[in-house]
Amino acid sequence: MKKLFLFLVSITVGATIVIFGYLWDAPRNSQLLKPFFPKTLFSIENAPSQTLSGKIASMSGSVAWQLRTADYATLINSPVKLQQGETISTYENGKATINFPAIGNMTFSPNTQVNFIQTLPANFVIEQKQGISTYTKNGNIPVSIRALDLLINLEEGNYTVSVDKDSANITVTVHSGSVKVAFNDINNNTNIVTINEDEQYLFNNNTKMGNVESL
Repeated sequence: MKKLFLFLVSITVGATIVIFGYLWDAPRNSQLLKPFFPKTLFSIENAPSQTLSGKIASMSGSVAWQLRTADYATLINSPVKLQQGETISTYENGKATINFPAIGNMTFSPNTQVNFIQTLPANFVIEQKQGISTYTKNGNIPVSIRALDLLINLEEGNYTVSVDKDSANITVTVHSGSVKVAFNDINNNTNIVTINEDEQYLFNNNTKMGNVESL
């Protein structure tokens, strides 16, 4: 019994010494840990530094701009700089031309809403929620447009994309170059279709069916 008592006492004393030693040395240990937990550079207000920035080259009528941090869009009277995560909306009489130097130009017709989801040089992604937009793509940076459930990958060239949310109809018109569109049909099978110059693709988002027509 005495041996058991001495054993328990030795364990308690040893644990106390270890804990006291750790607390005594804690300030020095925290300094050693600092390099492994650097201060984050993430900013809600500003897009990551490696993303591409654009600018409204021209505008007319009612054009609204929604910042990364805003809950709603506000009307603007002059061109602004655009960054990842922001949205441009044109109203009934509104029109805007956007320029991303490394990508090209895009012109939004009235009643159009476009969200710049991702503007990384490795993968530039736009969500066109509504309306008609014309895209002129330059260079080799991959550009994708998400129109409802249809994914459109642009090659170098000139294109018009029309999205009608009410009818769920999407039209992709190729004026020059070519595009690939991808979607999952009602059986969840992946479909990839190539549309070439002077062709257009008509797609219904409800039926998940589309067809290519010559202009």
